[in-house]
Amino acid sequence: MSIGSTTGIDILGMTADVLVELQNNLGKSLKVNEPLSRHTNFKIGGPAKYFFTAKTTEELVHAIQVADELKLPLLILGGGSNVLVSDNGFAGLAVMVKNGKYSIKGQVVTAEAGVSLGFLVQKVAAAGLTGFEPLVAVPGTVGGAIFGNAGIPQVAKGFIGDWVKEVVVCRGDTIVHVPGEQCGFGYRTSIFKQSGNDIILSAVFALEPGDKVKSQELIKKYIAVRKTQPYHLPSSGCIFTNLPVTDPSELRQKFPGQPRLEEFLKRGQLPSSWLIDQAGLKGKTMGQIQVSEQHANYLVNLGSGRAEEVIMLISYIKQQVRDKFGIQLQEEVRYIGF
Repeated sequence: MSIGSTTGIDILGMTADVLVELQNNLGKSLKVNEPLSRHTNFKIGGPAKYFFTAKTTEELVHAIQVADELKLPLLILGGGSNVLVSDNGFAGLAVMVKNGKYSIKGQVVTAEAGVSLGFLVQKVAAAGLTGFEPLVAVPGTVGGAIFGNAGIPQVAKGFIGDWVKEVVVCRGDTIVHVPGEQCGFGYRTSIFKQSGNDIILSAVFALEPGDKVKSQELIKKYIAVRKTQPYHLPSSGCIFTNLPVTDPSELRQKFPGQPRLEEFLKRGQLPSSWLIDQAGLKGKTMGQIQVSEQHANYLVNLGSGRAEEVIMLISYIKQQVRDKFGIQLQEEVRYIGF
């Protein structure tokens, strides 16, 4: 999953003075023309003009401030999922978030944005707390998960936003504490994703007392579900969001006698993967990008895929589903550098 926003001006023509300023402020670990394909789950993406790994919250805030002062476009990357980076790359400063501190005190869990979500789920369960188990199968970091309100809709309180007490963000030159009820969490969204003005630094969660044995059983269950998804190949995760059911009778007419339809109607969501499968698109390939034969809402990189091929295949899928069923799919993946 990714977090953050792009701001500023095009810097393709900037002088070496900018590089010197960045090195003076961020250190010699700053990289130039770093391929973003190395830092995304899709293994796709051209070079970032400048690239920096923030290992602490202080380094992250400092990098944000430096980019602002130099008027550089800024890209914040979490775990590298749910993003598609242009083949042309990103003409600014890309910051990989690796701050990894966390604490568990009673029922309160505090975690920095760069903490691996799967790792945190295991630690929380081992501490005798419950609520996070459905998130064990979600790739990426705490910050990225909050940005897109990651989770699974089939479970009550199955999204990370259901457990957020507070999110700490960098807003301009100010550190702001945003209460959970003001985070605007919805299906695959949050106020942070909608506005793009805040950069997530850390979060506080209020969980519930649980049973360690039952939590481990749930974790095994959700990990088993993950195995049905094509994580053995590079992908960005789900490409499209599921669709809310607004007219069940219309869907029954469009898909008469289709197995599982009533299950989806009861849930109130029509899975995009099911629609893509119904359109006969599993295995459809353009160049080195393929609609997964395991899970139709995943596009997988067969080896040397390009962002251009992903865009073409996404457009084709949307056109086919729209023409066959009159339903418009909406992307979940976030476009960078287009």
